[in-house]
Amino acid sequence: MKNQDVVQAKIRVPQQGRSKASFERMLATAEQLMAERGSDDFTLNEVAKVGKVSIGSIYCRFDSKDDMVHAVQIRVLHRVDSNMLLGIAGVRERRMSFEAFVPAIVDRIAEALREFSAEMRPFMLRASNDPTVAALGKGSYNRTATAVRDAFLEHRAAILHPDPDRAVDAAFRMLYASLARYLGFGSSIEAAGEGDWTLLKADLADMILAYLHSASAGQRAA
Repeated sequence: MKNQDVVQAKIRVPQQGRSKASFERMLATAEQLMAERGSDDFTLNEVAKVGKVSIGSIYCRFDSKDDMVHAVQIRVLHRVDSNMLLGIAGVRERRMSFEAFVPAIVDRIAEALREFSAEMRPFMLRASNDPTVAALGKGSYNRTATAVRDAFLEHRAAILHPDPDRAVDAAFRMLYASLARYLGFGSSIEAAGEGDWTLLKADLADMILAYLHSASAGQRAA
């Protein structure tokens, strides 16, 4: 069973309209508290008070705070994935040259991550000691990585690296790690905001172009 299915199987999702509205307030409130605090430092009693729902109704839907956190993560990642994948598809549809495509795809990935950085940061911090959070996050990362790989390999003829598939994967890892550091994800929170965001995107696009255009880049590892 997929990780999301496992999480959702533990949540007692209501079917009636009023109960659905209350359930939505629970998730929205927990998400709001996590985004504001940059961590999962909240209590179910706080969710009840801020979201104007009873603590009893929360325990009718969730067995624990952990279950609520996981449900919120799925909610956040659904929006992240939708935004990211639609943005990547939009760049692909523009049918531009490789030299124009690379900065465009870098910009789209960067802006999607920045848009949801406050919502994602608490999960990045929690992932080191919560296998469910780590697995859900990895699933989202892999969906983006696959979409990016497919988009880059539409320009395979322009990639001079001797192993285009490996090179594209490496370029995406470098890109994501650099953006994650700037946005303060995980252990890189102390480095958040270092440097100029616009210059960072431009530099990353230039480095990726140079790497993929290098016919000798993979020879040392061969």
